[in-house]
Amino acid sequence: MADKGIDHTKITEFIPYKTMAMDLESILANLTRMYVSRGNADMVELLTLSTAELFPIGSFDAEAERYEYVLKLAVPVKFHNHLRNHILDTTIQPQLLKDITTITAPYLHEFISAVFVVIRIEQDSNWRDAALDWVSGSSQADEKPRQFDMFICCAPDDENGFANELRSLLTARNLKVAFHPLVSTKERDIHHLLADFDKTSRFGVLVVSEALAKLSFPIESLQQLVEQVLNPGKRFCQVWDKIGRTEVANFSDSLARSLAFSTERMTSERVCELLLEVANLQ
Repeated sequence: MADKGIDHTKITEFIPYKTMAMDLESILANLTRMYVSRGNADMVELLTLSTAELFPIGSFDAEAERYEYVLKLAVPVKFHNHLRNHILDTTIQPQLLKDITTITAPYLHEFISAVFVVIRIEQDSNWRDAALDWVSGSSQADEKPRQFDMFICCAPDDENGFANELRSLLTARNLKVAFHPLVSTKERDIHHLLADFDKTSRFGVLVVSEALAKLSFPIESLQQLVEQVLNPGKRFCQVWDKIGRTEVANFSDSLARSLAFSTERMTSERVCELLLEVANLQ
């Protein structure tokens, strides 16, 4: 049965007038012109570096004559950091909304109700080839018995925090845990650490935290850890401990691309349960 509260005839009638999404680049160019006139280099750079998306919210009124959108502007991590204080103290986003309302005034049947500036995370598609490599050759090796069920890596300063809580939760379930604070970040030592994981453990976890981000990693060492996390065939994942995506991206763009369970949003017990599901250790 049709919803009596929605005038579908009206919605259909006004579809030809909904052109804002098609005009988005032109809208941004005209908004940029406004900031050029003001001499506002930060706003010009923000708009030119951003990837813009319009998200349709729906009809704003019962007659379906006005349609509402939210605009998301995703900018590179470094530039987001440059503007971060202004974004957090809510000066940039309201200014963008005010000015874009001026630019989009000709759109009688559409409007933008909010503007959000977020960091842009480039997606990684190399995991597909890595997973196929596992299918073609590594799956038989994975059937070998392992000494440990879980292999935990963390910063030395996190030894008594979440990493230790996770170890306790796992051992309480009679699982064998290898616990490895990263006392050395040298390329050779990280290589040996990961080789030890491959030989001895069924699944690995890297605890990413502010303490880990403060460690001095040679590029080659960090790349080894990143590749271990991004490759699904390596049976290794990350947990973000009291750290957000922006901070992770400052530490490693690549790690920020990969989803992670987070202690900011979940209890240690819940993180443990989810890791056991992913690792097939239930």
